[in-house]
Amino acid sequence: MAYPDLRAWMEDLEKHGELVRVSREVDWNLEVGAITRRVYETRGPAPLFENIKGYPGYRILGAPVSMSKKHPYGRVALSMGLPVDTPHKEIMAFYLDRKKKPIPPRVVASGSCQENVIAGPEVDLFKLPAPYIHDGDGGRYLGTWCVVITRELKGGWTNYGMYRLMIHDRNHTGINLGIVQHLNLQYQEYARQGRPMEFAAVIGAEPVTPLIGTASVAKGVNEADVIGAIRGEPLDLVRCKTVDLYVPATAEIVLEGIIDPQARKDEGPFGEYTGYCAGGKNPRPVLEVTAITHRNNPVITMCSLGIPVDDVHTIDSVLCSADILEELRDVKGFPVDTVYAVPEASVHFWAIATDVPDVTYPRRVAMATWSMKAARYADYLVLVNKDVDVTNLGQLLWAMVTRAHPVRDIWPVEHLYSSLLIPWYTPDKRKTGDGAHILIDATWPADWPREWIPKVSSFETMWPADIKERVLKNWEKDGFND
Repeated sequence: MAYPDLRAWMEDLEKHGELVRVSREVDWNLEVGAITRRVYETRGPAPLFENIKGYPGYRILGAPVSMSKKHPYGRVALSMGLPVDTPHKEIMAFYLDRKKKPIPPRVVASGSCQENVIAGPEVDLFKLPAPYIHDGDGGRYLGTWCVVITRELKGGWTNYGMYRLMIHDRNHTGINLGIVQHLNLQYQEYARQGRPMEFAAVIGAEPVTPLIGTASVAKGVNEADVIGAIRGEPLDLVRCKTVDLYVPATAEIVLEGIIDPQARKDEGPFGEYTGYCAGGKNPRPVLEVTAITHRNNPVITMCSLGIPVDDVHTIDSVLCSADILEELRDVKGFPVDTVYAVPEASVHFWAIATDVPDVTYPRRVAMATWSMKAARYADYLVLVNKDVDVTNLGQLLWAMVTRAHPVRDIWPVEHLYSSLLIPWYTPDKRKTGDGAHILIDATWPADWPREWIPKVSSFETMWPADIKERVLKNWEKDGFND
């Protein structure tokens, strides 16, 4: 089932206990950010703030797809129209199957995203309840769970990507662009010719759009086609009022405008997904807003990023992991069973469960993984055998320390790109993304004789089938409750 808009999805979240309405007055100045941060750390339901101080009629939805106690990946599953209790591996399989069948978007004459149109000198970003999220942020951030839409200079490829947007003044925001991000690649084309670049920032779209905005869709592929594939039906788009771009017709808020190829203004700092405020304040591109369109009583979607696990970690652990699995297994032919970006490690620690056909394989699969855009943050990569559930952090750590030799199976590699927000960079290396990765090979060596490999001692492996069946049959009668 594809949701027509954010509001229908929020109703479903509430029905499954994944959303709570906060009706008391809440301050956009730090309080919204603090409550949302606490939600991540307790794995609570997504908070819908219905009474924002100084902003009657506006609402804010925090932690839209973060993990929860009862259904760890439930909000992600519901976003894709899956049952709330769908496990991680099945969400990945659904995503990989659906995205093979792209469905182009459908242009419609009008949309609820344009129920209100504010343009020209009337534009004032401070009329929107953009939260000041963390104490010490560089400003109020209107875009933390949003999608910025741009088109390449020659006009064929339209990109949807998620980038943070900090308000500078009534009609300008800053944007933080990573070196390898697709928007930045498009932007550099315009900058080389000194031409302004049109953009549209979408806040509060139907739930699949921001998911795919975070995914590592291949360069040149229109994300709107992938969104349609995951939805199982076309995404309805409407033409913007002041720029030649098309946006989801039922979005809550849309910012339209241009990016000046020359303009720079300090953006940041910001409490980021790495769990630190480490990116600093730097001159970054400026977005000039020429129009704001929005629904009546609009909803701003937002994240209060920090120590894992929050929305970014949750989504990357599903979608980026799935993209890497597909490339390794289906394109390159590696005998990989599972790929998992560990959310508790800010998705900078990745695990791959695989067969090991020969002694050269571990480093070959590591190099193949690091070459992909989706795995650019796989600074720590651990390989394990297929008997290990890499989504179980306990099993993963156990396999790593019992199967990886502390010297022989460690392979550090310098001069590989990593996130510019990772705290271990020195200031000079941060400018270029000149980082490093490491492989931890926790697989049994392919050249070991079978008798060298010890038998795993667990309930599943160390008892005969009839004993296990009797234990499970009487489990609850014996007073146990899983």
